[in-house]
Amino acid sequence: MTEIAIPLLFLALASGNGQYDGPYRGEDIQLICYGEAEKTTTQTHSGFEWDAQQHKYVPKSSVETGKSDFEAAINVSIHGDEGSLRLPKSLVPPINGGSDNGWWTIDDLIVGHNEIRGKFRLNALNKPNVTINRLTGVMTIDGMIKFTGRCDADDGHRRF
Repeated sequence: MTEIAIPLLFLALASGNGQYDGPYRGEDIQLICYGEAEKTTTQTHSGFEWDAQQHKYVPKSSVETGKSDFEAAINVSIHGDEGSLRLPKSLVPPINGGSDNGWWTIDDLIVGHNEIRGKFRLNALNKPNVTINRLTGVMTIDGMIKFTGRCDADDGHRRF
């Protein structure tokens, strides 16, 4: 190969086709994500029910599970290869593994060129996955809690 061809080949390999989603180092990303959240809810009902065999009203209780939808805002903070997110209290289950003043550590964090992803641990049974598309700004959380929203950079400046 000629002396000119080697640097050109290196530049072609280094620039790629824009599809490489490898890790970035040293980024400082602060986001606020607004969207729709869903969580599983349980309701206990108690009262009386007519018992035809006993010919009287007897106590009855039941537990119903369902889904609750509501609007939520989630903060995301990434410093290099460490990240955390702050959930609204309405998304945190009553039995949880604890947080650092409301902030949950993002485990297995990958900060790629086009996508940020990881997971966090709310409790032993609830370890949702987090994905943020860096091109569209869409964030999804998928687990026992669900969230879909759009993220904006949070530069710390007041809006008014």
